[in-house]
Amino acid sequence: MFCTLSVYLELNCNPDNVYFPLVLPVPDQLTVDSVDTTSATVSWSQSPGLDQTQHHYQISYRCSGTEPHITTTSSPSITLSDLKPATEYSVTVCTVLENGKQSQLVLTTFTTELPAPDQLTVDLVDTTSAVVSWSQPPGLGQTQHQYLISYHCPGTEPHITTTSSPSTTLSGLQCGTQYSVTVCTVLENGKQSQLVSTTFTTILPAPDQLTVDSVDTTSADVCWNQPPGLDQTQHHYQISYHCPGTEVHITTTSSPSITLSDLQCGTQYSVTVCTVLENGKQSRLVSTTLTTKHLQWWKRPSTVAAVFVLLAVIMGLWDSYATSERDQLQNSLNTRTTERDQLQTSYNTPTKERDQLQTSYNTPTKGRDQLQISYNTLTKERDQLQNSLNTRTTERDQLQTSYNTLTKERDQLQTSYNTLTKERDQLQSSLNTRTTEIDKLKKSLNTTTMERDQLQKEIERLNWENKGKCVQKAHLFICFLIHSFCS
Repeated sequence: MFCTLSVYLELNCNPDNVYFPLVLPVPDQLTVDSVDTTSATVSWSQSPGLDQTQHHYQISYRCSGTEPHITTTSSPSITLSDLKPATEYSVTVCTVLENGKQSQLVLTTFTTELPAPDQLTVDLVDTTSAVVSWSQPPGLGQTQHQYLISYHCPGTEPHITTTSSPSTTLSGLQCGTQYSVTVCTVLENGKQSQLVSTTFTTILPAPDQLTVDSVDTTSADVCWNQPPGLDQTQHHYQISYHCPGTEVHITTTSSPSITLSDLQCGTQYSVTVCTVLENGKQSRLVSTTLTTKHLQWWKRPSTVAAVFVLLAVIMGLWDSYATSERDQLQNSLNTRTTERDQLQTSYNTPTKERDQLQTSYNTPTKGRDQLQISYNTLTKERDQLQNSLNTRTTERDQLQTSYNTLTKERDQLQTSYNTLTKERDQLQSSLNTRTTEIDKLKKSLNTTTMERDQLQKEIERLNWENKGKCVQKAHLFICFLIHSFCS
């Protein structure tokens, strides 16, 4: 698309009001700077010899197939805006004097830039695929275009693909690998925008189907399936395990199974496994738990014999100890029996006193029960009165609310009534004024009518008098003619 810029200058050279034509200098060194997708800055050098002369510059610009846009400025530069992206413009500039005289046009052309995709993002990254999306560049709604996508990992050739939609899915990627992605806008004529780029790393797959086999008292076998997509990639597995309250044990292996040893019998262990690449990148952890078996001592003959010997020694010691302990217990029993009899005698005395006190207590207790019944009756009556009071309070509040509402409505009606009364009084005053004016107009009309009738009569009288004078003059003229004829 093209854009035109023109400048005009008019010069009054003779101070004695004598004019003669001069060539008006044109703008010099017309250049276009700072071109972007929708604007461009056009600048030029001021025309020589015009420092003391009032003038401005006329700029005209257009693209192919459109009407020229014309604007003016007094400075030697201007920013053209609202341009179409990826379009060629023609610009002309000329000098213009105050009387409208213009210089010759100077012309240049420029092409606006093609906008690049915006907000490039990578979503839904998986082990072997990723979705890349971006925003459509502004100003290309009516322009045929597509997007060129290039992606690669270090040490490989770029993969290039195209699409007309603002997103694409990259597949066939290597797991656990960093990729660079670039996207640019491409027109039908092959013109490309600037590249926008980003990076992402595919997910490293974790071990699958982690299971525990062959659990013993002090060892256990842990195995898993190799993650998919790692057949050609150097990797190993990191295994960590621990029981509550102990440090974590960490070990590695390149095979999809391992035997954990030196475990504590009858203890629960937590086991986690992850995939590790050569660069240290790790997958997510997969975990499981296992519990080692308890020690079964009765299944070992040497242990059983030692237990029987220990039981025989314990039984012999227990027999001698039990005889001595039995005699001591018998003596203690006799002493406790004597003390019990004494305590029983002492207990009987306060028991009688307790019975007497119970009898004395029962009497005021009956009185207390009667008072309690009376108290309960009064409490019920109080609660009923409280409920009635609450009901009356609620009704009072409702009536108060209704009263307040009616009061507000009354005040509003009173205000409206006062306003209408004022308006009525004003209208009544206006009516009285109009009535007075009408009476005055009627009197003036009657007076005017009488004057008109008098004038009409006077006009009729004057008409009769004029008619009489005309007849008299005609009679005299006839007599004069007859007298002249007779003579």
